Amino acid sequence: MDQRVRPAPHEIRRARADNPKTRERDIAAQLGISEAELVAAHCGDGVLRVEPRVNDLLTGLEAVGEVMALTRNESAVHEKIGVYDKVVTGNHNAMVLGENIDLRIFPKAWAHGFAVEKRDGGDIRRSLQFFDAAGEAVHKVHLRPASNLYAYQKLVAELESPNQESTVAISEGGPESEAEASAASADVDDLRDRWSRLTDVHQFFGMLKTLKLDRRQALRMVGQDYAWLLDHDAVSAMFHHAA
Repeated sequence: MDQRVRPAPHEIRRARADNPKTRERDIAAQLGISEAELVAAHCGDGVLRVEPRVNDLLTGLEAVGEVMALTRNESAVHEKIGVYDKVVTGNHNAMVLGENIDLRIFPKAWAHGFAVEKRDGGDIRRSLQFFDAAGEAVHKVHLRPASNLYAYQKLVAELESPNQESTVAISEGGPESEAEASAASADVDDLRDRWSRLTDVHQFFGMLKTLKLDRRQALRMVGQDYAWLLDHDAVSAMFHHAA
């Protein structure tokens, strides 16, 4: 993200009001800011900052009942309707192992959180939205008609942040930059030796933790006999062939 002067919160709110049907992600891109900055600009106006305490969030969401879990990036949108149950908490790795919602979460990547309310005609749409240090969305939870509103409001109150400022500090570095620094000091021969001795897919995470490597950095480092880069069209081709 560039270093130019970012728009003030009131300018961001005006841009949102002038484009009511445009997605937040697209408005943020047009303004040259992150989506987290766009959401934060509305604090006090349908938005409440919450602390991204992943373990407390996951354990509290079960009582909320049926919701929609949403994770997306530039290439894909993943939506699942269900209940956050069978939760396994952890400071480095948390999981949801329910029938419909199955997640692997790395809490350290969650830096900013918001409870968002939007009016849609006579209805109010509610969601919890979480972002990484660079302001990119990492996960969102949208309430549905069958959701337990009381349990949701109780959870929001428990997670409410004392900081309700309408701006957020955005990191230009982030997890990938940290991973690159770790990779620079990692030993490729050690990585390949440990990789060759893996006997179960679940050992992979432990290997990364020992070597202090990001998953993608390990894949790039290990060598093409173990992992190789696919063409950008491979995902589309995979889906078409699977269908």
